[in-house]
Amino acid sequence: MTEPDIHPPNFTSCLDQTQSPLFSIIPPEVRREIFAYALAAFEDTNNPYSKDTYWTRPGYDAPHRTHTELLRSCKRVYQEAWFMPFTYAEHAFYLTWHDRAPEQLLPTAFQQCLDLIYQMHGKVEAGRIRIFAQLFMLEKGHAMKALLDMTHFYPRSITLTIRYTDFWMWEDNQPLYINAEWVNRICFPESVTRFSMDFESIERRRDEVEYIANEAAEKWFFRRKDGKFLTADKADMSVSQWTGSSILKGERWMRDEVRPGQLDYYVVTVVWKVSPELAEAPLPTPCPTVELPRDFHQPAPPFTAAVCVSVAELEDANIALDTPAEKTWFLLEAHQRAMEEVDEDAELQDEGMWSD
Repeated sequence: MTEPDIHPPNFTSCLDQTQSPLFSIIPPEVRREIFAYALAAFEDTNNPYSKDTYWTRPGYDAPHRTHTELLRSCKRVYQEAWFMPFTYAEHAFYLTWHDRAPEQLLPTAFQQCLDLIYQMHGKVEAGRIRIFAQLFMLEKGHAMKALLDMTHFYPRSITLTIRYTDFWMWEDNQPLYINAEWVNRICFPESVTRFSMDFESIERRRDEVEYIANEAAEKWFFRRKDGKFLTADKADMSVSQWTGSSILKGERWMRDEVRPGQLDYYVVTVVWKVSPELAEAPLPTPCPTVELPRDFHQPAPPFTAAVCVSVAELEDANIALDTPAEKTWFLLEAHQRAMEEVDEDAELQDEGMWSD
């Protein structure tokens, strides 16, 4: 991905535009809101992601972009608003394996943006931060801490999303759990007033998600660098649901399908907010791992004959991807038997040729 040129033109002079009501009548704080609205990021639906990826989801169906024509309309506008596409966007970071993320702005380039904005404008809040993390990269806390420790980094709100496929051993339908080493290691910048965490799994495993999300709300708290604490209130918890493709990285996950080619997701969001009245840790430390009790009952998958099947295999067998799981497996086995018979006949013919 080509790194952006983040250095603004150095305008040696510009007109004060006093003849324009935008600058002579409208107060700067109102003008700032107008510019922020015009420069807000949006999903570029003309260039959508494939629906069969690990990262396609509500709010991330396509790359985010900003129309910047306003900045080219006037030097005075540019001077006041050149940094807004950066500071008002939701910046997404992926603490994942390389095949679990789209192209993204790397932390090194992001740090360059932060440094330049600080140099030009001083302390400027960075807006919203979204982090998607596989547990193998999250749990030790080093990668998350490196993000939070960037210099001149002043986000107001941070959201961490743990997707269904980010949990340990999701492929094997293993019980959900999250080690809390990262919780005890990280400290948020003092600008952060809200930290949200999305716990996601498939609809069939909603009880597991509810359990570990409630455990996290009860037993986890977070620290800011200025010594303040963020705590969760269960009254702020929320639930959302969405439907995505069952095809991930060329595999159709029939085990979890509720309809041909589809997975229903269940997401519980826990919110931690600053508790300014707290002078000491509100809960026992260190914060514990959240995990299911050993006797926790997990409903059986709707389809148990197979976990997943290669899309390439289905295409070779001429089986449509929207064929129900049971019929898909029946047709695939029949195709495999037919191919085995063809191979056996070919071997017999070869043996006959040699015997002649």
